[in-house]
Amino acid sequence: MEKSVKKVQGNGLKAFLIRWIPSYAPIPLICILLLNSFVYSGSSILTRSRFHYDLTMGIDRAVPLVPGFVWIYLLAFPFWGIGYLLVAQRGKDMFMRFVAADITIHLIVLAIFILLPTTNIRPAITGNSLSERMLALVYQLDGGRNPSNLFPSIHCYVSWLCWRSIRGSREIPRWYQRFSLVFAILIVISTQVLKQHYIVDAAAAVLLVELCWNFYQKKERHRWAVWLFERLSLKGLARPA
Repeated sequence: MEKSVKKVQGNGLKAFLIRWIPSYAPIPLICILLLNSFVYSGSSILTRSRFHYDLTMGIDRAVPLVPGFVWIYLLAFPFWGIGYLLVAQRGKDMFMRFVAADITIHLIVLAIFILLPTTNIRPAITGNSLSERMLALVYQLDGGRNPSNLFPSIHCYVSWLCWRSIRGSREIPRWYQRFSLVFAILIVISTQVLKQHYIVDAAAAVLLVELCWNFYQKKERHRWAVWLFERLSLKGLARPA
């Protein structure tokens, strides 16, 4: 009886993975996750001793601090996970166009982070509400009051890409496409009212997504990504018997 229960549970997990993570998706998703970690952390290490530019403008200083938006900011992480799984449901060709765009944006962002290190001065958190305490923790984990790697905003670009990659899809429910757009906009707003990023950071992120997404929707410009991940596929890595 116990073995039967375990078998059913195992089959359920296998069916879930097959349903939501097609065979062509795991390696690209893992590589994107590793690349994102390197872009964020590696560039900080490489530019630690260099001068960082502050791109804050007058309009940015006029935007009020709204700690309550910290929950939107944090919910971006599961939103991204869902978005990446959903675009994999659009078929291999569309998914690989998405992967090519994402990797290209990451590499452009890495180059900008190294060539133009940026920072800003975050406000002191003086209140003691739950949202304020959570925001203080976010600040602490993200460079303190003098962060780096702000331009362009990774938070904004990944959020916008999650919506852009499912827009107009026949495979994704229309209600979720609308929700995704609204939530991506709220995430962009959260980066502004939490003083995590400023307007130029968000604008550059959205522009990068639009340019790269449209670039890879034409012709076969994503073929390099298909070739790369076919070589890195489990079959390609398997040893001959």
